[in-house]
Amino acid sequence: MKHSLFAVCPVCGNLLWSTGKADLSCCGRKLEPLTAKEEEGEHRLLLEQVEDEWYLTLEHPMEKGHHISFLACLSGDSITLVKLFPEGTCAARFPKRRHVQLFWYCTEHGLFQKRV
Repeated sequence: MKHSLFAVCPVCGNLLWSTGKADLSCCGRKLEPLTAKEEEGEHRLLLEQVEDEWYLTLEHPMEKGHHISFLACLSGDSITLVKLFPEGTCAARFPKRRHVQLFWYCTEHGLFQKRV
């Protein structure tokens, strides 16, 4: 799982995920894997433990042209992904596990990550 790749189609916004090297394409275009950046500014993830879950939120615009498209939680053997939509809430709950990697994708600024 630590070799996972994410790609987003610039035409239709489709999300593709792979557990390793792959030739990904959508809408007739070859897609390159996204490179994750460390969280910063308005892309800083707020992480809160609620009982046996992680509650993730971001103080981020959720407008049609600029929003967080998905939140994902990768552990050693699984992925949990929550698709978000414009004008919705930028929050999700994930089962609490140790040594996870969190990812989120901003439609303007790209992919971000945080290790917990």
